[in-house]
Amino acid sequence: MKNRADEIRKKYGNLSKSPNGSEKNPLVSRDQPEKSHPLFNRHALIMQVMFSIILFLIVGIIFKNNGEQTAKAQSYIRHVYEDEFHFAAAKDWYEKQFGKPLALLPKDKLLKGTDKEEVREVFASPANGKVYETFKANGKGIWVKTGKDEAVETAKDGYIIFAGKKEGLGYTVVIQHSDEQESWYGDLKEIDKSIKLYNYVDSGTLLGKVSDYEGGKAGKFYFALKKDKSFIDPSKVVPFD
Repeated sequence: MKNRADEIRKKYGNLSKSPNGSEKNPLVSRDQPEKSHPLFNRHALIMQVMFSIILFLIVGIIFKNNGEQTAKAQSYIRHVYEDEFHFAAAKDWYEKQFGKPLALLPKDKLLKGTDKEEVREVFASPANGKVYETFKANGKGIWVKTGKDEAVETAKDGYIIFAGKKEGLGYTVVIQHSDEQESWYGDLKEIDKSIKLYNYVDSGTLLGKVSDYEGGKAGKFYFALKKDKSFIDPSKVVPFD
């Protein structure tokens, strides 16, 4: 009887060992699936990628079709990109935190011998001229009289968040700066072909030319500054004659 018990004990002892001699855990089934890492879910990642692709295609379809329904969607998407996402501010924050330009955004041209932060606070005159309609007249911007075919340039570096026609202003370019202020350049005869939406531009970049004024003997353009979603008097910031 004792020999029989020893044989049974030996037999089951061998079954509890793997071929390489290590002990098996009888409480773990061979068919039990391996658990994934708690911080990585492959299925969730695939779903997120698929959702992003679908969203991208939907936006593309919306902007390819011009209709009453799609116009509302286009307006909302433009609002998100132009008013709610601050490109210049995000780039400026990244550089302050990490000390180098964000790879996905254009690199600033450093100004030699000049304090970069100090320059950013200064607005240059977009064109030589004289204010003929003040900020008090409309509460949004000023109209400036210039010479015929005068060039209009950026008053400060930033990102182009609008380039096209605005009601009451005609051809207009809006630039967002790192301090989240916006400069508006309206009533232009034309917008320069090099101006593209969401491109970064330096101060002094050509935006276009002024529209005709006084029967074509002179020129004019509209200029405005927006801060904290409110317009401020640009003549107090930018020097005009």
